[in-house]
Amino acid sequence: MKGQVGVLRAVGRVVTPVLIFTLLSGTAWTGRVTVARVDVDPALHSGDVALIQVAHGTAWTVAADLTSAGATEVATFDSVDVVTARVTDRALATIATDRAVQRATNDARVMAVGGGKNHPDLDSVGNASTKDSIGIAAIDAAAAWPLTTGAGVVVALMDSGISTHPDLPTGKVIARVDLVNDGAPGLDPAGHGTHLAGIIAGQGTTFRGVAPDARLVDIRVLDAGGAGTLHEVVAGFDWLLKHRAALGIRVLNLSFGTTQTSSYHADLLAALAESAWFAGITVVAAAGNDGADAGTVSTPGADPFIITASSFDDQGTRAEQDDRESAFSSRGPTMDGFTKPDVLAPGRRVVSLRAAGPQVAVAPTHGTARDTTSANSLYTRMSGTSVSSAMVSGVAALVLNIHASYTPTKAKGAILAAGRSITGSPTKAVLAPSAVLMSPRTVNSGLFPSRLLMTALAQSGLVGNGTTWEGVTWEGVTWESVTWESVTWEAVTWESVSWEGVAWERTSVTQHSAGGASE
Repeated sequence: MKGQVGVLRAVGRVVTPVLIFTLLSGTAWTGRVTVARVDVDPALHSGDVALIQVAHGTAWTVAADLTSAGATEVATFDSVDVVTARVTDRALATIATDRAVQRATNDARVMAVGGGKNHPDLDSVGNASTKDSIGIAAIDAAAAWPLTTGAGVVVALMDSGISTHPDLPTGKVIARVDLVNDGAPGLDPAGHGTHLAGIIAGQGTTFRGVAPDARLVDIRVLDAGGAGTLHEVVAGFDWLLKHRAALGIRVLNLSFGTTQTSSYHADLLAALAESAWFAGITVVAAAGNDGADAGTVSTPGADPFIITASSFDDQGTRAEQDDRESAFSSRGPTMDGFTKPDVLAPGRRVVSLRAAGPQVAVAPTHGTARDTTSANSLYTRMSGTSVSSAMVSGVAALVLNIHASYTPTKAKGAILAAGRSITGSPTKAVLAPSAVLMSPRTVNSGLFPSRLLMTALAQSGLVGNGTTWEGVTWEGVTWESVTWESVTWEAVTWESVSWEGVAWERTSVTQHSAGGASE
């Protein structure tokens, strides 16, 4: 990627991210936001990796100044106006006095949504059964195939990579980018992404995914242990937004996350997920594997707009009466009080593709995977809501194949329209045929987009002064009628919270074809 000098790896224990942005203390959401100048996080010290939010158009200048001040491994991500660097004392002084710098904070880590914090081996949580899941049969995927197989739909997988595999034929993965650059052997040294790719779009003679004719884009942001930095995720979204239209990306699967510690309005991962959502990409995220306690849903899955998937256990049988929500599945409400997850899909003991190479599964602290036969097997078993999110991403591909004009909101409404009940759970399980055939239900009504996202739109020229949003119906009046191709994403900046309203007269309204990335 242009300007990317290197990707840094955080050292030591996994920590909850210190997010770049914070809300004003005591500020309530009324549709009008006050500006507060941001500054340097006091936890940032010489030798640390810094994520530096800068004013629009200044990333390259700030990067050059930091390099002159002795910072190393400097990288610029100009489409999201972020500079990263390992800082020195001189560089910290430069950051603190540079008017272009909005905020600087430590880099942080995200994890593949695998093993929960209390139960790293999810195969054994909540059920003594050793039967493998019946997989996509539990969502009746094959019954939808006479109508749709996902042909023409491109699903981006932001994960640990996608390995070559006999069940991922030539042409299945249409583009790859490695933002980790750690020198690990193979295209997917963790095995996590390959397993999910098989569930979404496997196309073998004996193994098929939910949407076997969908194609894939591999955005590698997680290392061989299933971990990544916020730096790498920012780079992933930078790449996604720049290439989404050319590649025709319609679905994004996010099977990583971290603990939610703030409102989604002040959460960078949520803002990034929404940037893809409102750019026309249906975003599916894993809820997490931290169990039934309220508030355990990880971010970005805690964002109210996107589709958040959690796991049910089919007990390895076709009988629906014994299906139960997995004991490890994270639950809401979120910190903002939203009900999550949105939908359930199989996530315990699910068999899919095994990555080629010496490392075939994410580390025990990050996920659960087991070979089904021997060290030479083409298949492996995994448990966790990562698997569930891949199932739902596959269903999204089926829906968008047959309903090419659907926006992400309509795709979400279709997936949630007519699922089946799971005993003891308020959340329904997805059914592929119903998602394809039923009229979408109303979803996301009355929500306000992330304040951070609105700031990004301000910098892209879609915000004007003097507009208030009390009483505005966001669905149908605003977001659904905006042509997001009119947004120059390379000009978007992720500054601190600052917006007064959206000047929609500066946008246009058009219909997009099936291959378009925005609607």
